[in-house]
Amino acid sequence: MSLNKHTSTALKRFGLSALLALSAVTAALAQDDPSGLWKWVVPARNEQPERTFNLRLKADGSTLTGTILTSNRTNDTFSEVQIRNGKYGSGIISFESVRTGRSGTNVFVTKYSGKFSGDRIEGKIESPSRNGNSQTSDWKAERNTTGQLISGPKVVLKPGYDELGRKIVNETKFKALSVADAEKFLADHPDAVILDLRPADAYAEGHLPHAKNLDVSDEATYKQALAPLDKTKWYLVHSVVGHFRTVRALEYFEANGFEHAAAIDGGYAAWVDAGKPTVK
Repeated sequence: MSLNKHTSTALKRFGLSALLALSAVTAALAQDDPSGLWKWVVPARNEQPERTFNLRLKADGSTLTGTILTSNRTNDTFSEVQIRNGKYGSGIISFESVRTGRSGTNVFVTKYSGKFSGDRIEGKIESPSRNGNSQTSDWKAERNTTGQLISGPKVVLKPGYDELGRKIVNETKFKALSVADAEKFLADHPDAVILDLRPADAYAEGHLPHAKNLDVSDEATYKQALAPLDKTKWYLVHSVVGHFRTVRALEYFEANGFEHAAAIDGGYAAWVDAGKPTVK
């Protein structure tokens, strides 16, 4: 027996209502489940390119597991770090990531926390700083519905140059020394001048014992800052991590007849990671 017109219409309406109800339930569940792929971007700073981060989350009750996937400086590969102590409840997300310093002994913990709402997470990232304190920054992540990891534009490096187009330390006539070799350099040359090339506020937060601060951040003034230096002395120079400030000083030395200089490979960051002494 065939259905009459009224029954058929009623069934269609019921089916549509059921579909809408199922869609509403699915949407509600999605709004309440942080599982999935997320992305956020850290803006460029200190003349470094912006960085894109990916986050895979899986919620199991109040427990969060997952990984942070970070594109490298040239945006062509990803490193992966497992999160730990992940928690979720009442719309609040929190977890930690851990990395080991260059020395292989120091451990640095970064803490993430935020309010989750559907397709957004907004909160804070608490990161360890080089002086042992912590620094807090805003964190705004969005759902990545593409299913693919996101990276920034690919950077093609020229041989001998970093991702910012600046000559790397070992392309000058001076060399970058490991922290251990830098200590030996200072022991062999007790009158050597340690030049801390970071901004004054960073120097004030902590620096190598007996280091002299010369901020060479400003393209227009760095040569004037370096000009009074005695060319006959030995110098050990460093910046934050050994990028443009270090190279800037070494290129100046090379162009102006300095003979005795070296840099700390990895800069102040490497020195601190190795657990070496600092003062304020």
